[in-house]
Amino acid sequence: MKLRFLQEESNCRYCQRPSAQLNQNRPVLIRDLSIFGQPVYLKVPRRQFYCRTCQKYFTESLNFVDWERRYTQRYENHIYQRVQATTIEQVSREENLSWDQVQGI
Repeated sequence: MKLRFLQEESNCRYCQRPSAQLNQNRPVLIRDLSIFGQPVYLKVPRRQFYCRTCQKYFTESLNFVDWERRYTQRYENHIYQRVQATTIEQVSREENLSWDQVQGI
């Protein structure tokens, strides 16, 4: 599933002023909850802007993905709940994730 943003600008994380000057856009694949037993990956644009006010580059933050993670927060919560009921090894096998990935969640 490919996503797009509704707004063309983002607030600078340094000065909080809006910026619409897009420097680059690098889409990343983010794992989300499975649908009908099939894994779901969201193709999310990771936009980097340039702020003319403070003259810095910043990458837009996403409220549904923690910084530098490749899973949605709801997927991480799902994995965490499953590990509470079973084992890391079982969840790792069923979700096709490495042991380290599950442990990191």
